[in-house]
Amino acid sequence: MKRFRIPVFDIIFKNNEKKYVMNCIKNCFITQGTYVSLFEKKFSKFNNCKYAISTTSGTTALHLACKVLGIKSGDEVLVSSSTNMASAFAVDYCGGTPIPVDINIENWQMDVSKLEDKINDKTKAIMVVHLFGHPVDMDPVINIARKYNLKIIEDCAEAPGVEYKKKKVGTFGDVSAFSFYANKTITTGEGGMLITNSKQLAEKARSLKNLGYGKIDKFLHEDIGFNYRLPNISAAIGLAQLENINQIFKNKKRIYARYTKNLSGINGLNIPKIETWATKYIMWVYNVYLDHKFPLSRNQLLDRLKIYGIETRNAFTPVNQQKVFLNKNKSLKKSDCPNANFIMKNGFYLPSGNNLKNSQIDFICEKIKKFEKSKY
Repeated sequence: MKRFRIPVFDIIFKNNEKKYVMNCIKNCFITQGTYVSLFEKKFSKFNNCKYAISTTSGTTALHLACKVLGIKSGDEVLVSSSTNMASAFAVDYCGGTPIPVDINIENWQMDVSKLEDKINDKTKAIMVVHLFGHPVDMDPVINIARKYNLKIIEDCAEAPGVEYKKKKVGTFGDVSAFSFYANKTITTGEGGMLITNSKQLAEKARSLKNLGYGKIDKFLHEDIGFNYRLPNISAAIGLAQLENINQIFKNKKRIYARYTKNLSGINGLNIPKIETWATKYIMWVYNVYLDHKFPLSRNQLLDRLKIYGIETRNAFTPVNQQKVFLNKNKSLKKSDCPNANFIMKNGFYLPSGNNLKNSQIDFICEKIKKFEKSKY
């Protein structure tokens, strides 16, 4: 497999990752152990919430979120059209139907002004996705949820530490999910976390993620559960990463500022707006989109960047474009979310790894500027 000169993402293992992992191996606690509970405790404290339940992935955390809220067959959940499909899949796992809501073209977040048009008697919850490290406008979401008695799920896979009006995302909803996949802000390799301030939801999530074992007779199961247990060895990595998260945030801020300084003013290249309510924006990856003023299409530009060893990623293909959902939901149309469709065709993100050097950012931006002036 070809290795890129500048990969789209990489991670930093800097402090205690190796030490904690070796401790797991030395003591033979590689599955469940003290690092799991310690990671959960410190992550809940970091997010100023009462309960944190670790899982095997962000996807399984989202599945648990839907499950503990009672999403079932016939229910509908409003979800951002532009997202990793784990958001929509989690609803489907429970038998529910994900209903895509278009995004705001300026910031790529769910356009909350379109929520009420999608609500009907089947609607049970709103799943907001804080995409690319920018928060959704949560005040209108909360007001609409109260008005129609809906639950709120926050998908924070790309937004740990991000704040909406000086309050951390993940603490507005009934339940929230985070991802620790290898390309996320902090990683456990594979892993996720569900957080909530509800004791009842936390207890249910802990039971369901652990096969629904009985409290009195372990092997007399209380529910049809899942094996979503995060291994101790993974939690050890996550704990060490969490200890270094402020340094990671500092790096993210540097990378975002350097790209923005270099790319601002390029005709036809658009940098999404950081809204005033995003009192703490923490870039996950540096995302941009092209319009007709740029001399190349998105795909043409990315093909040329690849020649120089620069890896990139296309924007997400939205829910309303996915055949698996179009086949299931006959009322869904490809044309339903025009802004998400536009970003799908024209959006992408640039290398954003935690080890990215200023000289590499400058190199990438120089090539983009070169292609702005010429098609060759």
